[in-house]
Amino acid sequence: MDIPLVRKRVLAIIACTILFTFLAVPGALCQDKGAGTDTPGTYNQRGVDFFKKGFYEHAPKNEAAKAELNYRLAIKEFKEAIAKDSSYTDAHRNLARVYYVQRNFEDAAWEYKKVTELAPGDIDSYVNLALAYIELKEFNEAVDVLENAKEQTSDPKVLNTLSAYITKIRNQQARGVR
Repeated sequence: MDIPLVRKRVLAIIACTILFTFLAVPGALCQDKGAGTDTPGTYNQRGVDFFKKGFYEHAPKNEAAKAELNYRLAIKEFKEAIAKDSSYTDAHRNLARVYYVQRNFEDAAWEYKKVTELAPGDIDSYVNLALAYIELKEFNEAVDVLENAKEQTSDPKVLNTLSAYITKIRNQQARGVR
């Protein structure tokens, strides 16, 4: 047998092997691996990572534009998680935190309210909702939220803390702080 002919056959076999390999696994080579397969938890975790980067890396260095970019990316991820599972409490809670840090108290309040509906025993979310209402100068709503929180616990220490918060808000109102 002629050596150039053997070489041509070997090259043809290698070429066919490579071609069949590509044809046999097109999904693995051509498909965007993350497209449409991410879970709400995956989106939520990416959102947390963006938030942390903005809050802990950029904000302390007065890199407001970089921090804000990371907050917007975090918001996008949290909204994706919520779009996949509207009852995903962690995504609502984390979205509320980003809004609060951005001083977007109206949206923060809306998201914290959603958390209190989804997880009524999450007392911290009631307190954070009340804080958002205070920032919005909606003191009566803040008191109502804390009163509702008291109905969700029997822990005497928590009840005393919530009562103390209510007293502080009412004192603030009485002094005319608006």
